[in-house]
Amino acid sequence: MKRQLTFTAAAGVLALAALQGQAAADTASPSAPPSSASGSASAGSTGVPTEAPATWKPEGTAVSGAQTTADAPPLKAATTYRDMIKPNETRMYGITLDATSSAYASAFALPPTGSRVAYNDGLELELQSADGTTCDSRDANFRDDDATRPIGSAVARVAGVGTSCQEANQYTLSVHRTSAGTSDPGAWPLELRFVLEPALKAGTTAQPAPNFGSASPTPLTAGTPRQARGGPSFETAAAVKTGIWKDKVLPGETRFYKVPVDWGQQATVFSDFSSAPANGDSATYIGQGVRLTAYSPVRELIDSVDHSYSGAPTSLNERLAPVSYANRAGSATDVVRVRYAGWYYFAVTVHPDVAKAVTGAVPVTLRVDVKGEALPAPAYDGDPGAAGIGVSAHDVSAANGSGTGSSGSSGSSGLRFLAFGAMGAGTVLLLTLVVWFVAARRRAARTADAVPPQPGYGPPPAW
Repeated sequence: MKRQLTFTAAAGVLALAALQGQAAADTASPSAPPSSASGSASAGSTGVPTEAPATWKPEGTAVSGAQTTADAPPLKAATTYRDMIKPNETRMYGITLDATSSAYASAFALPPTGSRVAYNDGLELELQSADGTTCDSRDANFRDDDATRPIGSAVARVAGVGTSCQEANQYTLSVHRTSAGTSDPGAWPLELRFVLEPALKAGTTAQPAPNFGSASPTPLTAGTPRQARGGPSFETAAAVKTGIWKDKVLPGETRFYKVPVDWGQQATVFSDFSSAPANGDSATYIGQGVRLTAYSPVRELIDSVDHSYSGAPTSLNERLAPVSYANRAGSATDVVRVRYAGWYYFAVTVHPDVAKAVTGAVPVTLRVDVKGEALPAPAYDGDPGAAGIGVSAHDVSAANGSGTGSSGSSGSSGLRFLAFGAMGAGTVLLLTLVVWFVAARRRAARTADAVPPQPGYGPPPAW
């Protein structure tokens, strides 16, 4: 029995050691598929592994858009959907609205990295009422040949603004893909989202909009730079707050960052693109080599700026209006779209052709500056949180540069670390038990040899 116990303990140690080795091999194995948030390794022309651009993987419930309004599948509020769209195809989705809530429906196309796209390729979004009235429309185009990146925006029915599209009824979100004859003919993945903003309580008057100010924005320079890792989508965006953040973006890659901006506050983001090692011909010129794009909490495009890049330092910036509920009645589109507190998104894009000018990723420094005292939220007649509206103290404290969502890489590696640590602790415990057991056996054997045989025990004496 004692031999069996010793064998069992030893076998347990060996089994745990094998599992621990397997966990270590799984963590370091080059054949394991990498996370979409951190890119993947592929062999370049020299045979040396190179990192591939991170890509946005569509998430949500599968839906199939219709060709007519009568067959349009209904979308539920606060829900994300995924679909596919072919060149020059129109897909329609049904949205049921009441007469008091504001509605926002977004659609983003996710063309595969390296796809051929033309200057005017992109998406045309339209929100229509039951009688065919256009409530809102937006075009999102690449505006440069082969500038492959996630592209899209949101259309809105804002309650209490204007006279059309204010009734409770069935509405239709129409998504049309424009595509030149020379562009890739494959279907693009789509990610769609529909959210509702509740109305204010009866008798409530929103505070007037703060003054935008006309002074040119200045970059934040004070503070110790911290590391951030932008995600390839809204869901995996890295949360950052006031401060200086560093990251790297590969050619052909778009990385998202989200900034918590409360009521009455104003956000300014500078994106400094550093110099990078030249890749052969230093005369290569990419007209729209780098880009900075701002989106609202409901994924509505606010503004986008770009600049040429050939390996020399350059900088872009986006300065938002102060957040105010009253902005929805404004005239400037970049003010109207900053009408609620929440996470504001900033996307940094490096054109695929930048790979012809530089080697590897482009170092990027984000200078995030959120100014102003947070004001009380308007008196909503319901919870606007499902629409992504609002900022909590936890949101600000948690903005530490890390990404979130299923596409992040920290989850799997964290689980591996925990498993590794748990197995390591188990191994130490079992080894300790085995050593104690063997030592106890030896002590028992020595004791047995030192005690003389007692009558009635052991073999009979030899006469």
